[in-house]
Amino acid sequence: MNEFPTDAAVHGKKAPGFFGVYRFEILLVIFVWFVIGLTINSRNLDAFNLQQMGVEAIVERGVFYVDGSQSPKLQPIGDVFDYQGHKYAAKQPGQFMIGAIFYFFISLLGLNYVADYLMTSALVTFFSTSLIVGISAIAVFRTARLLSPEKEALFLPLLAALFYAFGTTALPYAGIAHHDAIASSYLVIAFYFAVRFGRDEKGSGLFYSVLVGVFLGLVVTTSMLVFSPALAVGIYYLSFFRWRQLPFFLIGGTVGVLPLLIYDTVNFGNPILLPNFAGNYSDTFFHFTVSNFLDKAAFYLRGSITYAPVILIGFGALWLIPRTLIREKIAIVLSVILLCAYIFNIDSVGTCEYGPRYLLPLMGLGCIGVVGFGYLPAGATRNLWVGALLLSGVVGVVINTVGAMGGAMYCDLGTHAFKPHFDMIKKGELGTFPLFRWLFIPTLMVGYFFLRNLPQASRRVSVESQITAD
Repeated sequence: MNEFPTDAAVHGKKAPGFFGVYRFEILLVIFVWFVIGLTINSRNLDAFNLQQMGVEAIVERGVFYVDGSQSPKLQPIGDVFDYQGHKYAAKQPGQFMIGAIFYFFISLLGLNYVADYLMTSALVTFFSTSLIVGISAIAVFRTARLLSPEKEALFLPLLAALFYAFGTTALPYAGIAHHDAIASSYLVIAFYFAVRFGRDEKGSGLFYSVLVGVFLGLVVTTSMLVFSPALAVGIYYLSFFRWRQLPFFLIGGTVGVLPLLIYDTVNFGNPILLPNFAGNYSDTFFHFTVSNFLDKAAFYLRGSITYAPVILIGFGALWLIPRTLIREKIAIVLSVILLCAYIFNIDSVGTCEYGPRYLLPLMGLGCIGVVGFGYLPAGATRNLWVGALLLSGVVGVVINTVGAMGGAMYCDLGTHAFKPHFDMIKKGELGTFPLFRWLFIPTLMVGYFFLRNLPQASRRVSVESQITAD
């Protein structure tokens, strides 16, 4: 299963508590989460204020439309449309609903959008998107471990998780309460549970069926961009032909998609009338022309190379994974094909963005593929490819850290955003970072304990590999 063995399995002693068994992974989640929190900045919070409008509407006014806020920062502009006398965001409601859960508790502490917009919106972002992306990094790590050869069970999966979190465009969007970032994280988590379902060795198939359904349902509730790769993960789940457990998958899916059905019914009188259709956002409607297809293909290939080269390395390494894992390989490749079939055949490319936003659903899946290098025999060829992986990952970390600090609202798509953002940083023209002073020392502490725990985690993996081999 490529799961960490407990200390009891390693030393023959009484099993430790939950934190003892999962200490390494918990520290990894918190470290990723806190680093993302450090990058949350006023430039993004001001530019992406639409992502906060729906949160405020749900908690403070008990409605879904975004007009009527008392906060001057939350007046409806941007991707909003008029419908029967009110203004609605042209977004799936999942981002607002998850944010509203945390805003409800934050507001109990006396913080609100009127009194302190920046701190309130930063905390809503931190406890929603940032946390979910942090959790999805563990999903990448665990999935990569499940697909790794035993002898490579820690190094490459850890690189996959860290490069996903910091070396792809997941990072610039993890500091925004953004629907695509949240839904892309749900996708990675759903894929992990689907892989666990396929490896069901402990009779947990029903449990994993429900979780796969819930997270795929949440994908649809949160972002239609991620629907097509979610469909690929659903097909992967069904490929195991365990029909007795299918009802539990459907129950989970219903739970995940139910908020969207309620939202559409309440606001548009039709449970399947989605916001972008209600607002007639035709630039997101599928249509095929050769010129548009080729232009979009070139745009996204160029964007992948220049913003997140590690995912191309990962997709290439995917082919090194053996045929025994053919289902998982097909699921990832099908996710790429279905997403590209959609985004290559619409007019929009995401408007203002740092890097190709519509490729966000592929960031985690691409990074999982890097474990393919673990199947190469030791030698110069393997060292060369791992070196290329490290180089691409580090380049991605630099590019996307600059993007996270400078903000994702960049509209000159004909010019790569790195240099303008880097020049802005050098000139000291950044905005403020509301959570920095609260998170800087805790992040250093968590990073220290994470690194300190790394040798112990490596020993556990070595023991597990020996136990598996025996």
